[in-house]
Amino acid sequence: MKSIFLIALLLGASAASATQLSEVRTCRTEAGSPISLLAEKGLEGSRLYLKLDGQIRTAFTDMPDADFVGTVVMSTCAGHALIFAISYGPPYLKGVVVRRNPVNHAVERIDFAEKSLPRWLYLSPTQMRLVIPNIGNETASKYLIYDFASVKGQSNEPAASNVLPDKHGFNVAQLRSH
Repeated sequence: MKSIFLIALLLGASAASATQLSEVRTCRTEAGSPISLLAEKGLEGSRLYLKLDGQIRTAFTDMPDADFVGTVVMSTCAGHALIFAISYGPPYLKGVVVRRNPVNHAVERIDFAEKSLPRWLYLSPTQMRLVIPNIGNETASKYLIYDFASVKGQSNEPAASNVLPDKHGFNVAQLRSH
């Protein structure tokens, strides 16, 4: 009888300590499948995860040894893509744009870390561009542009520009936080 009580107590304790993930935002891809942003809340903020194709994985894959915990400052859907960002400590915001390519259905993403939130997302069947106002004076230019091309992936560094990219061939969404 004591051993049954002990087993029940241990099972209850492990269930109580199990990770509780809450849904922050779900966006539908062009194919109709969902991409969900999930958060595990803790004392120091939220740790973010993505749920895609029924699998849950860490949200930030560009720096696998880093553990980003913070406050969600952006989570929105635009053009069948999920865009989110956290504030994990001044001055930078860390974020991701993720979508399923409308032609080949591959998962595509842009990882970014800047002092300002993205304002525009340019989408075409073969390319994504994320435009962020340059408030951190990283360069002398007004905008930082992250680019993802289906055949090449994400460029190593954002491009700097004083003008917004050409809209030709793109659907352009103006982004808002949350």
